[in-house]
This record gives sequence, C-alpha cells and structure tokens, in this order.
Amino acid sequence: MPRPFFSHVRVYGATHKLGDAVQRLAEAVLWLEHAPPSVELSIHFIRLSQMQLLNHERRGIDRPTDVLTVSGSGSGSPDASWVNGVLFPDKSHIVCVSDGLRASEWAAPSRRDLLLDLGEIYVSVEEMWMRCLRYPHKNLPFHDYLQVALTHALLHALGYDHDTPERWKKMSRREKFMLHQLAAFRRRWPGCLTELDGIELLASVKA
Repeated sequence: MPRPFFSHVRVYGATHKLGDAVQRLAEAVLWLEHAPPSVELSIHFIRLSQMQLLNHERRGIDRPTDVLTVSGSGSGSPDASWVNGVLFPDKSHIVCVSDGLRASEWAAPSRRDLLLDLGEIYVSVEEMWMRCLRYPHKNLPFHDYLQVALTHALLHALGYDHDTPERWKKMSRREKFMLHQLAAFRRRWPGCLTELDGIELLASVKA
C-alpha cells in the first residue's frame, strides 16, 4: 500500500513510535474511504483526568472513556454528504454522525470546507489499559484494543454512527472490513503499518 501522505492529519501527545504508527493507521483508513488528500483531522492522546472532563463536557457523562470523536463539519452534515456523493459516488454507504459530539460553531462554511474538516479524536491509553486489567475476558489484548478503538473513532469522524440498528449494522460491517484490510496490508506490505504500541506512552504517563 503506497503511503498517501495526508499532510493535514496530525497526532499530538504520543511518543514518536506510537505517533508514527497512528499516523499510518489513519492514512490507511482515509485512503480506503477515498478521502481527499487535504482532509483535516487531529488525534490527541490525553491524560485520564482530561478525558473525564472532556467526556463530561461533551456528553454529560462524568467518567473517562477510551476514545472520543468530536466530529468536524465534514463528518456528515447535509452539504458535506452531498459533496461526498458528487465527488465519490461509490461512497454511498457513508452515513451521518449524531453522537451528540458534533461541533456547532462553524459559521456558514463552504461546501469544500465541509468536506475537508473531520474534527478531533481524543484517546486515553490509561482508560484502555485499566479496562484490559479490569475485564481481561471481555476486552482484546491492549495493542489490538488500541487499533480497534482508533479505527472505530476514525469511522465516526468519517460519518458513520451506531445510533440506530440500521446504522449500527452499516458501521459494524465497515469496521470489520477495515480491520480485515489493515491485516491484509500488513501481510502484503510488511512495515507499511506498524504495531500500535501504547506501552511506552502509558509508562511515561504513570511515571
């Protein structure tokens, strides 16, 4: 898989190794979704206390979560969906996000801007690690959990949701497809996607 180099996809708060792996994962998912090269997305690795505060502010839930997608104006508004349909007619499976996290402060953006801004993704490796320790039989191994959670969050940013049974089925199918494709990329192009190793970041947070 040739790297498409989405130059406006940024990763913050991660170690160099983890940041590079996350960047590659995000690029692969965006490439599979035929996203335009100038798409904008920020992925933030934050502390547990910051995640709890953000989850409370955005969703009214006063506890941390593992990953949180704050959708941008290109994640499924009517105009953005229309532009996606015109430019990428094979992407008719894209649906709107309504996770209660949509940014509302965008003032009359252009249709092109609507298409480009996918918003922000916030990740807590601490919460993921604690869930793995608390429920070892219910959760994936830590590294796999991190990949699945990020893929899930990226699909939310791209406009998928699971707020209805119909949308849940579409998102679930797409998520399984993505994970299958990512595994295929690793087999076909060794080194193009590296393991999401959050242990180093976790150790630095706990230090």
